[in-house]
Amino acid sequence: MLTTRIANMADVAVVVRLWTAANIARQAALGLPLGAVAGAGSAEAEQQVRRRLAGPASFAVLAEDDGELVALALVLQALAQDGASGDPLPGLAHVSMVAVHPDRWGQGLGALVVGQAQLKARERGFSQAQLWTHATNGRAQRLYERLGWTASGRTKIDDHGERILHYVREL
Repeated sequence: MLTTRIANMADVAVVVRLWTAANIARQAALGLPLGAVAGAGSAEAEQQVRRRLAGPASFAVLAEDDGELVALALVLQALAQDGASGDPLPGLAHVSMVAVHPDRWGQGLGALVVGQAQLKARERGFSQAQLWTHATNGRAQRLYERLGWTASGRTKIDDHGERILHYVREL
């Protein structure tokens, strides 16, 4: 049975495993080198997720099927200068780490967790949301656009050398 819930700190390791599996599968499907996520399942990645979830405005929506994590979306307080500044941007949620288990792609699970993340962000006082997605991830772009997100026209190169696109939406 498919259910959704808000993550807690006990979920960090399984969140990292799902995010890593989804990214490795995405890169492999595109024929990209896998080095960018090779260390993603490491203790360092778990610490990064733990820090993100510990933020006062942070939460993650998890979708589970019979207790097995199949999709997730993490929401954080957006920070100025694309996170380079510690200054929060009031009312702006930053959606991060959207991932669906590769065996479950195309089953509507991304829409489920992103939709729930949007709803919960609005309930928590956010009026707008933003996210970044890989330029090579057409599946994600189509999902976000179906859910009312709009490409802002901003692009940049992520920490692993891939071009990413900025999307925004009103909540």
